[in-house]
Amino acid sequence: VASPEACASIIWRTAEKASDAAEAMKVSAQELIKIKIVDEIIKEPLGGAHRDYKEISESVRSCILKNLGILLSKPVDEVLEARYKKLLEIG
Repeated sequence: VASPEACASIIWRTAEKASDAAEAMKVSAQELIKIKIVDEIIKEPLGGAHRDYKEISESVRSCILKNLGILLSKPVDEVLEARYKKLLEIG
């Protein structure tokens, strides 16, 4: 596993092509949603998460509580089976 910067350095001999490498590696949030590796994208505050710790913390908290509520409403065996199927689909 390599970061887009490392991949760009290997392929193009410059980390400046990291965005091209990230696109080729399909590691953007939208690509990960499309191929079902992630379940949800948490929106960042304008300018990035590091600019507003309170807002991003609340967004993460809200997402965790929502998804935990969904998981807790289902039987454990159903949750485990769904997780297993998802992992098989990913490969």
